[in-house]
Amino acid sequence: MVGADGLTGIDGRRIDPGVLDGKAVLVVNVASKCGLTRQYEGLERLQERYGAAGFTVLGVPCNQFAGQEPGTAEEIQQFCATTYGASFPLTEKLEVNGRHQHTLYARLTAAPDADGRAGEVEWNFEKFLISPADEIVARFRPGVEPEDAQVTRRDRARAPVTVTPATVKAIEIRLGDRLRARSGAELTVTRIDEEFMGRADMLAFVEDSDEQWFKMPALRNGEVELVGRVDAVS
Repeated sequence: MVGADGLTGIDGRRIDPGVLDGKAVLVVNVASKCGLTRQYEGLERLQERYGAAGFTVLGVPCNQFAGQEPGTAEEIQQFCATTYGASFPLTEKLEVNGRHQHTLYARLTAAPDADGRAGEVEWNFEKFLISPADEIVARFRPGVEPEDAQVTRRDRARAPVTVTPATVKAIEIRLGDRLRARSGAELTVTRIDEEFMGRADMLAFVEDSDEQWFKMPALRNGEVELVGRVDAVS
């Protein structure tokens, strides 16, 4: 598992394996002085959007590409927090290529990208998506933005993922998610009806499947209980 690779956090403490194990993890080698550093914004949006549903970004500071991550651990941590409000975990500085390559990247770089190319990390902000089952689902080269459809579609194409029940805003729910109504009944969302009962502030989640037909209304900015992220809808 990702968390079993003996990873140390940017704060010098071992990263709790529970932060990563059993989750979909987007591993990204990051740098503070790169032309692609703005990708931190998209990474944080992914974290905010999916962090409560069994997903996390894992940032890996690396200074092997033109020396674009020269700072100390404290400087990197402050930069990420104050400039981009990054809330996802960061490792200590690691080497992702070469003779001193970390064991995590020895495994990751064996995976091919969409063109079938494996091998060395090309540049800062290369991305590897790992499933909750610890499979390397996809590899995205640095120019692929974090919120690109290639990344999110690959995530949605995976098998159903069970998550720890979480309370999220209704407007964050998407097709394929599994919800629990206050009655305890559950549904898998196959349709979202806007302006339920003619009200702009309400919507309704519908499951219309061979197993059941069920509708659950909710305030758009209200909270609902997410019990599964079933990412079978592309």
